[in-house]
Amino acid sequence: MLLATNGYTDGLWPAAAPTVIAANSFQVATERLPDALRSTVLPQGHVASDTRKLLLYYRANHDGRLIMGGRGTFREPAGPADFGHLQSVIALVFPQLKGVRCEYRWSGRVALTRDHLPTCTGPRPGLTLLLGYNGRGVALATGVGNAGGPRTWCSRRPTLLPLPLTELRAIPLHSMHRLYATAILQMYRVFDYLAVR
Repeated sequence: MLLATNGYTDGLWPAAAPTVIAANSFQVATERLPDALRSTVLPQGHVASDTRKLLLYYRANHDGRLIMGGRGTFREPAGPADFGHLQSVIALVFPQLKGVRCEYRWSGRVALTRDHLPTCTGPRPGLTLLLGYNGRGVALATGVGNAGGPRTWCSRRPTLLPLPLTELRAIPLHSMHRLYATAILQMYRVFDYLAVR
């Protein structure tokens, strides 16, 4: 059996929960951009991210909207105001989009590990746990899943698995992770602010 929970690791396999910090990734999508404006925003269809400590990632979708993503609070968003930091940064990255409305907002959890690498472990015979993609799960989890296939993952034969089997390693002081992770996020925000001054 394969258990692949990533940022939603909780009581399903309790020993796995303290090995990751589940951080929220927030995204917004603008209203549809007029063609003339859309042609000035990533016109070749590139997907981009920046080099900030709390990076932003963005792309234009097939519908003519700009999608902007970045880190959010650890609590679940309560309303549009929780996405304000992303809406305001759109005009900083793309000044021509100042005043463009965001029509959609959503969030999801990513799993951060202590070594910034995915975890593949076999806590008991017939069970493989796979989690901890550190914000790169869409591409990496899809690739890893396709590379292994159901029979490979369930066999737990190390020669066939696309990731090595490792031991579960709890993050120190995990019960306090929201406190220290929030402090680190605030420190990163200061670093990012100072970097552009």
